[in-house]
Amino acid sequence: MARRAFRGAALALLLCAGSLAAHATPAVHETAQSLLNAARVRLSGGDPPGALEILRKLRNLYSESPLLIDADGLDVECSLAVRDIYKARYFLQRLLDAAPGSRPAFSATLAVAGYYYDSRTWLAALQYYAKAVEIFQESRSGTRADLDFALVHASELSTWQLNDPERARSYFQRISGGTLPPAEAALYRQLRVRLLWSVLTADSLGLKDSNVSSLSVDGDDLWVGTWNGGVSRYSVSAGKSDPFPTPPYARSIEVADRRIWIGTTEGLSWYGKGTARWGAEEKPASDHAYNVKAVRLAAGALYAGTLGDGLLRNGDSGWEQVNDGSLPGKFITCIAEDAARGRLLIGTMNVGLVILELKTGQMSTLSESIPAFTSENITTILPARDGRIWIGTYGEGLSVWAPDAKSVRQYSTAGGEITDDWILSSCETDRALYFGSFGGGVSILSKADGSWRRIGIHDGLASLDVDAIAWRPPSVFFGTLGGGVSVYDEAADGAHP
Repeated sequence: MARRAFRGAALALLLCAGSLAAHATPAVHETAQSLLNAARVRLSGGDPPGALEILRKLRNLYSESPLLIDADGLDVECSLAVRDIYKARYFLQRLLDAAPGSRPAFSATLAVAGYYYDSRTWLAALQYYAKAVEIFQESRSGTRADLDFALVHASELSTWQLNDPERARSYFQRISGGTLPPAEAALYRQLRVRLLWSVLTADSLGLKDSNVSSLSVDGDDLWVGTWNGGVSRYSVSAGKSDPFPTPPYARSIEVADRRIWIGTTEGLSWYGKGTARWGAEEKPASDHAYNVKAVRLAAGALYAGTLGDGLLRNGDSGWEQVNDGSLPGKFITCIAEDAARGRLLIGTMNVGLVILELKTGQMSTLSESIPAFTSENITTILPARDGRIWIGTYGEGLSVWAPDAKSVRQYSTAGGEITDDWILSSCETDRALYFGSFGGGVSILSKADGSWRRIGIHDGLASLDVDAIAWRPPSVFFGTLGGGVSVYDEAADGAHP
């Protein structure tokens, strides 16, 4: 019913484009317009055959009138009302031949598509929805609502009737998403999940664990670490994986020129790109296995953050402890390089954010310079391209630090910007900033307009617990707890910047 009402509203505008030809007299135009109005009254009064007869008279008496374009459009509507699709197609073709870029041609094409859709003649419906899109693209006839209506059905039919996801995405990514009737809005949400999302399960990764702990991109390869099942190298273009059950307890993955470094609960392992062999660092731990929570390259050195043994650096003489008095403490949760300022940013479990000046080795906490920042349990650090530093916490939401302005702003569920105060992961793309949480899905900050939105289960996310995020255009990868890796086609999502 909503679809018919929407189509009827679009077709009600069909008669608005008529105008006098330069040589037509006012009397001729008035008479032709009267006939057109009379036909419209007959149709709205439930007498489409009577309307068709008046339109036939108008055509015979005023064969040169510019109002015939509107008359042909009304003929299409009347013919569909009496379910004479052949006559409707005849008048539509007249319109397309005489005024292919006109508003009546667009609306009539959309009406014929709707007739075929309601009669479940899917391929014919797709043909006319696609034609309506083509008319709009060439002439901008119709409204944005009309176009979205055509696009959502063209995408739907390409998906389920043609099984052509690429064609379906080409229609889908042009939908604005905000001008659809209820039935089409529900269909749009279904298409989002079907076309923009996929899942890399434990089986597809060749592992026995769906709890993802870390993600890292190396060219075409996505490296996936799991809590208890090892790691997998997944070729994005080929859709194939190489599973490595050992090392089993990955917590962090860092890509270097010659090696892939894996921080685990039992020390530090590496994979040689040239040799395709695995190895393990005997040092720095000689007497016990270090629990490596974070491993990162910064300023040409490899750093390892541990839970219980502080911060380590692999220098010219091997592994060494990095500290400045009591900082950064023993429990390191994340590491990020602030290359523009020559700093290493160190997230800790109990002393907040620690700043290491790489040239001097001096350390300080963010709370020392900005007392308003009191968060202690830091989970993720994201130095953004605009110079700001995003800081995720466990239980206190998300903060953004502007070092040059020496200010910190906090985002929380109480403020309505994010959906969960337990932030686990972060990632920046060309279009947005993504923040994964423990139980609240993903909060997204659009770079285009500064708006926040949420991704959850109904949007295509496999789990609301998102422990890792990585980006390889056009896809954003979300490593979840229990649901494997959810893959989001960011570039094809035309409705969101």
